[in-house]
Amino acid sequence: MAYINIHSHYLPKEEPSGSITCLNWIIGNEKPDYGFLSAGIHPWFIEEEGEAQLALLEKEARSSEIRMIGEAGLDKMRATPLEVQMRILRAQIHLSENLHKPLILHCVKAWAELITLHKELKPAQPWIIHGFRGKKELAAQLLQQGFYLSFGERFSQEALQAAWPDHLFVETDESLFPISEVYRSIASALQAPAELFSSQIKMNYQSLFSL
Repeated sequence: MAYINIHSHYLPKEEPSGSITCLNWIIGNEKPDYGFLSAGIHPWFIEEEGEAQLALLEKEARSSEIRMIGEAGLDKMRATPLEVQMRILRAQIHLSENLHKPLILHCVKAWAELITLHKELKPAQPWIIHGFRGKKELAAQLLQQGFYLSFGERFSQEALQAAWPDHLFVETDESLFPISEVYRSIASALQAPAELFSSQIKMNYQSLFSL
């Protein structure tokens, strides 16, 4: 069975043929030598006003190995002022739209701001919330706006069910837990046969990139 890991900070030691891992590159760190990347400015790692990081991202993001923009986002638990985070996020949204590349997002306690921004900008490119652990009510709000939700080893079963089948992705993020085990856990929670679940995630991936 092939697996699609939509967001990971680590490359798997081995994976079945046909599997896909989207490796995250935080701008400012050394660029990985890998052909399927997301690249962005994480709200935890904005340096000063972020201008140098934005310049580097805008230069690099046109490369064919950069398939998604991000992880970008908003995090109210960090010291960086929200207005700075918002400006950096808007720049990455603009880049996502101009380059026709999906946006992968981190959000902590700034859901209202993120939803308002989506309503305001009406992006053509898909927005994916990575590592979603929220409740079904929040999931419903996001799904109503057209967001995709990506789940890792910890999740709300009701949120899973809300996103299933066509707005759901699977990831490992910073965990070393194998993607195959995350697939198995989520499929079991949904009471979905493994092959059906894998096939649906593949279709979601194809829809994401218009394949």
